[in-house]
Parts: sequence; C-alpha cells; structure tokens
Amino acid sequence: MNRKEIKPYAECNVLIVDDEPMSRMLLESILESVFTCATAESGEEAISYCEANLPDLVLLDMNMPDINGLDVCTALKASPETNHIPVIFVTSTMDIESENACWEVGASDFVMKPVNASTLTHRIKTHLQNKLRTEFLEMMTFHDQLTGLYNRTYLTKEIPLLIKQVARDKGTVGAIMIDIDYFKLFNDTYGHLEGDICLQKVAQIVSDTVKRPKDAVIRFGGEEFLVVLPYIDHQGTKLVAQQLVEAVANASIPHGKGIESRVSISAGFAVWKATDVVEDDVAALIEDADISLFEAKELGRNQAKG
Repeated sequence: MNRKEIKPYAECNVLIVDDEPMSRMLLESILESVFTCATAESGEEAISYCEANLPDLVLLDMNMPDINGLDVCTALKASPETNHIPVIFVTSTMDIESENACWEVGASDFVMKPVNASTLTHRIKTHLQNKLRTEFLEMMTFHDQLTGLYNRTYLTKEIPLLIKQVARDKGTVGAIMIDIDYFKLFNDTYGHLEGDICLQKVAQIVSDTVKRPKDAVIRFGGEEFLVVLPYIDHQGTKLVAQQLVEAVANASIPHGKGIESRVSISAGFAVWKATDVVEDDVAALIEDADISLFEAKELGRNQAKG
C-alpha cells in the first residue's frame, strides 16, 4: 500500500470459498468487475490460500463437506497472520443459532442465498473500507514517514508482543543496531535533502536484505536503524549483520568523506533468550547491541561486531 493513499477496490483481493462450482462462478461474475477475485473449493484450500496470500476479505460458504465455514473462520481468527481478514458468510439457511455461531467465530457479516448482487457488493465495500482505513491508520502510526520503516512507536507497542510469543516458544531473539558512518559529514557536504535521500536508500537496502516475514526493521532515530530478528541464533544474526554491511557498501552510494568514498554502515549485534528479554525489557537487548556497535565504530567502522 502506498504510504499516502488507501488502495482502490480494484486492487483488493476477495477470496470466494464455496464447494459448488456454480456458486463460485455466480459470485465471481458479480464481483470481478469491482474487485480482484480468487476462488477456493474447500475449507482446507481456503486456509492455505489465506496463509500464503493474505486476501483483503473472505466470502465464505457456511456448509462445506471437508471443513465447514465456521471451522475455517475459527482457524483464520486463531492465526496472528490472518485474524485481521474480514469474513462474510454466505448461507442458504440462517436460524438464530447459526446466526449467533457466525458472530462467535469472529465473522464480520453474513448474506443470504440467493444473493442480491448490489447488497453483496456494497457490504463487501463497507468491510473493505473499514479494514483499509484501519491498516492506513496503523501504517501512519507505526511507520516512519521518511523511510517507510517501522518507527519507535512500533518498537514500544508491538515488538514486546512479538518477543513474548518467542518466549512462549522458548526461542531466542537477535538485535542489530546500525549506524551510517560519517553521516554528519555527508549532510555537511551534500545538504540535508541529499541526506534524506541517502537515508531512504540505506533504509531500502536494509529492508531488502532482511527478508523473513517476522523480522522487523525500525528507524531508531536520525541515521540509526534497529533490526529485530526472532527465532535466530548467534551465527544467523552475525550473518545478517555482515550481509547488511556488505549490501550498503556494494550499493556504492557516493560519499566523498566516507570510507572508500562511499556510504557505509557499522553494525553491532546481540542475541538473547526471549525469556531474558521479557524479564529485563527489550531496551537491555538493544543496549547490548549498541555496545557492540560502539566497538565496530572504534575498530574502524564499515563492519559488524557482536
């Protein structure tokens, strides 16, 4: 999603789940001119699709032979990756018990068969508007406006939740503190506008290098970045830190007063048991990584230490 705009309906992915081919075809014919549509013919296929593709909304038949719609919705709402996806049930029978069951499993709405095309389209639009606005507000709240990376608010509000999950799984967490070398000299030489462009380029390189879905890249402040890596050991964290240093150097962003006349970074890393991070606070892990960053800078910059 663009940092400044809510995406249009035509780019919203609606997953239609129904075991009857004619029903799928009918629903798709109603919706395909307004939304991007995908289909699944079973509950199992629907869950797999949602985990892999994260649709914007699911239109779900309640009665299916393998996994019924209520169980599919329950599974989607139980997963942190898919629980934000609105689910609208499509059903031919709706008594009070079934209606209550829809709400209890976390459905956003339901429509009756045979569907009214206009009503269905407008209900989907309403739920998509709510979802997209929520995502947009979260993006504005949790993202740095210059670089698009996560910000300090995300670090204080969301990262502790992630670390608690890793602690429950008895895993470890890595942190990498990054500092752009001689950035003040860069600003003094090229001006603050070019400095902002440099920050954006480095942020993009770091983001492209850190690839796992649960990894978080945060603009910590000024020219400093923080990478949080759940479920990783010391060797893995060291490898990522070295890859980051090499990726920025290989980008060859000109810096007349930098190392080898190009922009470089220094990185310090630390790896803790997640239970220790929960006990001592994430700030202690960051401080440990920061000490290693200081060592990297003292030893000549353009390197990773930890």
